[in-house]
Amino acid sequence: MEIKSLHTHVDIVTRTGGGKVIPKAAYNARDRLRDNRYGKLEDYSKIDDLVFSKIFLPKHVPKKFSDREYLWNSVEEIEKSKNSQLARNLLFALPRELSEEDRINLISEFIEENFTSKGMIADCNIHNKKASDNQEQPHAHILLTLREMDREGNWKPKCRKEYILDEKGEKIKLKSGNYKSRKVNLNDWNEPDKAKEWRENFSKKANEYLAKNNIDKRIDSRTFEEQGREELPQVHLGTASYQMEKKGIQAERGNQNRKIIALNTELKKLKEEMAEISSWILSLVTMVKGLLKGFSKEKQEEYNLTPDLFDVYSYLETYYNIQKELSKNLSYDSRMRKEQFDSKKYMHTLSYMSRNNLKTILDIQGKKEEVTTRLKENKGKIADCNKQMKNIETLIKQAKIMKEHKTVYDRYKGADNSIFSKIAGASKEEYYNSHKADIDNYIRAKSILKKLSGSEKIEIKKWEQAKRALQTDIDHLMFNQKFIKEEISQIKHIKYVVDEVNKNFGIDINMEIEIAYKKAIARGEKPSVKMAIEEFQKQIKKEDQQKAWTKEHSKNKGTKSKETER
Repeated sequence: MEIKSLHTHVDIVTRTGGGKVIPKAAYNARDRLRDNRYGKLEDYSKIDDLVFSKIFLPKHVPKKFSDREYLWNSVEEIEKSKNSQLARNLLFALPRELSEEDRINLISEFIEENFTSKGMIADCNIHNKKASDNQEQPHAHILLTLREMDREGNWKPKCRKEYILDEKGEKIKLKSGNYKSRKVNLNDWNEPDKAKEWRENFSKKANEYLAKNNIDKRIDSRTFEEQGREELPQVHLGTASYQMEKKGIQAERGNQNRKIIALNTELKKLKEEMAEISSWILSLVTMVKGLLKGFSKEKQEEYNLTPDLFDVYSYLETYYNIQKELSKNLSYDSRMRKEQFDSKKYMHTLSYMSRNNLKTILDIQGKKEEVTTRLKENKGKIADCNKQMKNIETLIKQAKIMKEHKTVYDRYKGADNSIFSKIAGASKEEYYNSHKADIDNYIRAKSILKKLSGSEKIEIKKWEQAKRALQTDIDHLMFNQKFIKEEISQIKHIKYVVDEVNKNFGIDINMEIEIAYKKAIARGEKPSVKMAIEEFQKQIKKEDQQKAWTKEHSKNKGTKSKETER
């Protein structure tokens, strides 16, 4: 059964970062809405990927709030502060495998169970644009209100003030004359674990629909890290990059994702190969342990102290001797090519084993574990570099936004209201209202920059240099990945050699154990190995004799036939 990770996004539309709820609602609904607060018409009605749109109301809320423009203008009106939180914005990817009707039913049930039943108003819109693989990309945008509402349609407070009391149960007076207090939320909608709860509930609901439709796929709400998955997460394309990719223009983020996809594919393949090798080693060791039960305790202890079993050099020599015998049946040119190829492979494997001091299967097991660790560490370093790269790209983007709006912001911030009209020909408030988008974009970019870098200083050259250094590091790590891949390939070849000798040429494991205990013959000359070669050579010789006899017999028969005809 295929298990897919759930793709979601949760954030808050807040005025602190220049956020506005009307443009967000209009974009989600592909609608045309009037923003009363800012006197602007937001129009996204020309985008044609909308497949479902509905405002879900709790049962007690007046029906007039099902009008999108009325609802969100009401929210803008009730929120007075310049740093007010206006709405919660969520995105859920919907299963491609479900029908459109099932997707709508899925998201509707999820909203009613998790949001409207708790008192939230939910504005839901489903988009279904084509993804980069030219397949459907259905996803639901949900805007949630942050205040509860009474039956008359009045917004309730988000929180209440609670006085902090001393040991005697009395209010604590501050030097300012006010009493010490704190804000207490009136509901649990903002609790930190809510997003996780919603992810889990959505996944359960989606899996119910997948199971009901007999679809062999399930959704896991856990993050890659929580699942213990080792894939590198892809970067978010964003609208600009998506539009470029859609037109066939390769965007930088698109190129990053293509590299991540290719690396994830390779990591998955290498991981499967290492798991196969681990299973093979385990099966050999299990086989030996089973056979050891037939020996005395003293021999078992001797084996445990000096595990001479499965001498890889013996297997290697046997395998290539057999290949040499096989090549005798080929034409001259084919034999030369095969012997050249086998000789090169043989020397390459011997060199690898010698460099890494690999002699027995147990040595191979240790090497496999070392390579697995290196593979994991290399992947972790690549992931860390990609994360740093993403942060730097965000810093550069926000710095450019700040530079673009710096003049307007500096003019607004630099003068007090008494002299502002002389400079700008308007009051400070009027200037802000007419340049609000530029000022808010500057403030938001400045906030993001400080959060990521710990400073408000713009250092684009330094960041570009760091970005180039990170790309160099990634290139080196990818180059290192090739060496790891080669080592895995070499270990796989050793596995193949041992399997061929053991399975196809009847090497007796019991005999290997006996020889290991007796230590009668030097390493690489075990009777079991020699016997296998001798038996094979006898078989080849016998076949050659039979071919020669058949050829001679056919020749003699032909001669006799001619004589008879005469």
